[in-house]
This record gives sequence, structure tokens and C-alpha cells, in this order.
Amino acid sequence: MPARPQRRYAKRERIAAIVAAEMTSNLAAAQALGIPETNVRRWRDDPELAKYGEKTREELAAGSMMLAHRALEAISTRIGEFEPRDLVILLGVAVDKSQLLAGAATTRTETKDITSRFSDHEMDMLADAIDAEIKRRDEVPA
Repeated sequence: MPARPQRRYAKRERIAAIVAAEMTSNLAAAQALGIPETNVRRWRDDPELAKYGEKTREELAAGSMMLAHRALEAISTRIGEFEPRDLVILLGVAVDKSQLLAGAATTRTETKDITSRFSDHEMDMLADAIDAEIKRRDEVPA
């Protein structure tokens, strides 16, 4: 059986797939447009086409931020009509989504080095204490 010729996609079709994938997922865009998912993934990784995905992300982020501002306005002007917790949840979700799409921080992690003030002797004592505790825990029947 002869090999099936590969289909060529116009640039506008590839861009449409990238935009759809940014708004949903690679799989959803592929299914909606009848294009293999591997093509969508490859096009999103293509530096020439990736700029369209970035533009879509930026526009989605801007839209989400606008929604967050509107939710804030609704909270301040209609607070008596709604359960406050419902509007606060809407605001929180909208802000989180806009930050995520804009590449802003959505979590905060802090690491502190508490051992920097220890001398070498104190570090050795700490290591010995940790080793002893691990050994003790290993010896305790479960």
C-alpha cells in the first residue's frame, strides 16, 4: 500500500491552531481543527510561530485583568446584593488567572539558611544528632 502524502498546512491554519491551543490545550485544538496533536505541539515550539502564542497569552492576561477590575468594581458598588465571599472568590480567581497568564508570581516560597551562623563544630554536632534520630526511627517497629 503506497504511503499517504503528508498534508501541508497553510500558515494561517498553523497560527489558528496555536491560538486555539493557547486558549484551551494542544489536544483540544487538534481535535477541534482536525489536526494531529503532534503538529500543534511542533508548531508551538517553532520560534517563528511561537510569537503568535505569546501574543494570545498576553491578550488573555489583559482580558483576565480587566475581569478582575470589573469584579472589584462589582464588589464595591453591589456589596449589599451578593454574598461577599462569592465576589471575593471571583476576584481571587480572576487575579490568579491574570497573573498566571502574564507570567507573574502565583505563589511565594522563601528559603532561609539557619545554619550559616553555626561553627564547624556545631554543624558536626547537628549532623550527628540528625543521623542518630534517623537511626532511632529506623529501629522503631512500624
